[in-house]
Amino acid sequence: MSILTLILLFPIIGAALVAMLHKSARSSIRAVALVATGLTMTAAIIAFLGYNGAMEGPGGYRFYQKIPWVTSLNISFQVGMDGINVGLILMGAIVSFSAVCVSGQIIDRIKEFHFLILIVITGIMGTFMSIDIFFFYFFHELALVPTFIMIGVWGRGKDRNYATYKMTLYLTLGALVALVGLVLLYVQSGAKTFDLITLTEQLRNNQIHPDSQTTIFGF
Repeated sequence: MSILTLILLFPIIGAALVAMLHKSARSSIRAVALVATGLTMTAAIIAFLGYNGAMEGPGGYRFYQKIPWVTSLNISFQVGMDGINVGLILMGAIVSFSAVCVSGQIIDRIKEFHFLILIVITGIMGTFMSIDIFFFYFFHELALVPTFIMIGVWGRGKDRNYATYKMTLYLTLGALVALVGLVLLYVQSGAKTFDLITLTEQLRNNQIHPDSQTTIFGF
């Protein structure tokens, strides 16, 4: 199993454990969230320090792992680390752990808060490491949906509900537009896959028509 998959699993397992705890077990809930994000950060640091050219995998990605999912559409769970996301994964893990560390100020609905923040962290980590466009989109939305709830429930200021509705409207419309663009890319590329490695090779050898490129870029 890739260390990137472990980074993704720690907050998921943490969220599952928090869901099983009684809401009165506040200390246990915080402890689970701290351990889960602490392990995520530790694994991210190990991956960051272990990132080197000697571990190069498919497409130049390190710590690569691929698990087929929907074979008819060539959708697979794929994770990998390159020179761009190596810093993002580390930064996301550190910020996630820090966010849980300062969550002691949350006094209402502690169980729900820590469950949602662990789901958000899962989405963030998945977005940074996914090299399959389908899962990139899935994890991106997984991080956004709980964010709406958290702003509405635990946000500060009298306009928090307005901010929640505004954010929901803008990001939902943006996500739908992006989805259209991803579908167009899937169709126009001719690769019939969401795999970024395969798409890169396909588009390097068979470029999409300039007009189609302009349309996809617009989305």
